[in-house]
Amino acid sequence: MRVLRSRAASPEEVDFPGVEQVALLRRHLRQHKPETVALLTSLPPHQLNAAQWLAYNRAAWGIENGLHLRLDVSHLDDQCRVRLPKSMRVMGMLRRFSNSLFMHWRSRQRKPKHKTTTDFFTAMNAEHHRYAIRCLHAYQPSFQSAS
Repeated sequence: MRVLRSRAASPEEVDFPGVEQVALLRRHLRQHKPETVALLTSLPPHQLNAAQWLAYNRAAWGIENGLHLRLDVSHLDDQCRVRLPKSMRVMGMLRRFSNSLFMHWRSRQRKPKHKTTTDFFTAMNAEHHRYAIRCLHAYQPSFQSAS
């Protein structure tokens, strides 16, 4: 269950530029302790009611469950050892490019909703996609096969 209480606010009131409305969202999740989070928006109350705000807040989790999940799990984002800022940016772009290729590949499949990144990696195995990603993640990459 989710409960949202919102009200109009000014930037001076909350010390945040552009604020038109603030809210407290109380979440009662099944197997977790209840939590309260603060929300801010630049939309006034007549443009964003509580039902719309709850819908937008829930939709924001689609990003975490979609792109970020694929980056973390399938593209091994959390296991990356790259620490230099420019290198991290390049790796992020390559992962997102790979994800875009996956989305394009999936859209051309017979049953796209049933295709996963694992299926994509398997289909791309002839090009040694996973080997390239392992080399990019390695602290000291070796370009010799592990045979």
